[in-house]
Amino acid sequence: MHIKSLVPFFAFLILACPALAQVEINWSVPHQKPSRSGSPDILGSDGTYTYMLRFSGGFMVSPEPQLERYRNSDQKLDFAKPIKTKTSFGELDLEAIYLMGEHIVVFSSRYDRDRDKNIAYGKTLDLDGKALIEWKEITTIAAAKRKNAGSFSFHAGRDSMSVLVLVKPPYEDYGDEQFSLLCFDQNLTKQWSKDLKLPYKDRFFSLDKFILLPSGDVYMLANVSKDRSVMTRTERRNQPTYYYSILLYDRAADDLREYNVKLDPKFISDLTFEVDSAGDIICAGFYSNQSSNAIIGTFYTRINRKTKEITTQGTMDFDSNFLEQFMSAKKVSKKRELMDYDLRHLVLREDGGAILVAEQYYDYVVCSSDSRGQMRCTHYYYYNDIIVVSIAPNGQISWTRKIPKRQSSTNDGGYFSSFSFSVMNDNMFFVFNENPKNIVEQKTTTKIRTMANPRKSVAVLVSMNSRGEQVKQFMFRNRDLKIILRPKLYAQINANTVILYGERGNMYKLAAMTLLP
Repeated sequence: MHIKSLVPFFAFLILACPALAQVEINWSVPHQKPSRSGSPDILGSDGTYTYMLRFSGGFMVSPEPQLERYRNSDQKLDFAKPIKTKTSFGELDLEAIYLMGEHIVVFSSRYDRDRDKNIAYGKTLDLDGKALIEWKEITTIAAAKRKNAGSFSFHAGRDSMSVLVLVKPPYEDYGDEQFSLLCFDQNLTKQWSKDLKLPYKDRFFSLDKFILLPSGDVYMLANVSKDRSVMTRTERRNQPTYYYSILLYDRAADDLREYNVKLDPKFISDLTFEVDSAGDIICAGFYSNQSSNAIIGTFYTRINRKTKEITTQGTMDFDSNFLEQFMSAKKVSKKRELMDYDLRHLVLREDGGAILVAEQYYDYVVCSSDSRGQMRCTHYYYYNDIIVVSIAPNGQISWTRKIPKRQSSTNDGGYFSSFSFSVMNDNMFFVFNENPKNIVEQKTTTKIRTMANPRKSVAVLVSMNSRGEQVKQFMFRNRDLKIILRPKLYAQINANTVILYGERGNMYKLAAMTLLP
């Protein structure tokens, strides 16, 4: 089998920063996409193989899921097997699929009109794609109407050996917030369940991120909206109309704890959290002095899980030198803020500090009608600069860095935009599609040209060390490989290997990007 290696493209650039790792990329031979299929999701790797899920189906045909397995040695397709969702009791909607030890666990759901129930099912496969447990009912929701049948969401545990199922009953605008947590092992055996009721109304409460620990403890990120009807106009304009809360279901104590996260009067624009080895909560994100979709600084909070005490906290406005990389000095002096940044990653460091990674993203739609009154709409997508923030163990902000990037596209969902992100030791790696003129001109100008034509783009690697020093490296021309890199579709399968994916037309390739120490 012919494998293309791209090591020579990197050698001369790596010398500029000796602390960074060398990189080797090995591409597979071309694979042909199944008829009428989309791009896959990468499930993970067992060391020998990488597993993916792909859907295929035509117009007016329900998408059919397919399990694919690729050899890690050369990224060759080992097998592709359908996961049958048409059963004797009805057609199922695939909800989630996880690689769990020696099993692949699949979840689906179906609304049963005869029983007035929304039903969740589970199925297990071995690593060869053979069914071990056929579809079995695992839980239900009583629901009189299909349009308001409640919902299930599934979340893999930290040890990849258990799955948390969140069961939400049918929505009630002013009903009390309630939900159930169920934990299943890789054999679909229910380990425990818990019904919870909170002092919030359904319309004011939503859950986002979930962390399930091997102990059975469940951490959840909640967004709680304030009742705007009891706030004055001035309060609604000048104060946050929401706040964040971390919920902890303590499995051993069988109780629910709440940890509020507020920076009033500042607006928390974006927040995420992680849990350290002691079970303490680390929250980090961005804030604004003006609105919920702008940012002017970053914050870090560590909360003791037992006492609820905030043991470490730090906030810092971006300094003018950093802001002037994004806007004019005049705008900085007028207290303008950065807009539309989404928090992508929170990485906990071994020393107790953390790294935040955010990307500017926004989209909009322009519609117009022709002389015959027919409406046509164009959807524009923008994925721009990356911001990296290093936070010290004491909560202070060590440094902030900008990785310049401009990407735009229309009517494609940003298919070839954004970036891949991986970590090896103290180094971070960002891979994205770039306008080739930015490679040629980067030493003579600070102007960043937009990558608006993926077919003519080049893939680049930005390496950043623990001091925030970065090197931008040319990787390959997409047209030379006859595919286009899909940066958002990637997986770090071990300490120094990342699987990348590229496609063009009905052909696709996989690559193993190895970070050499």
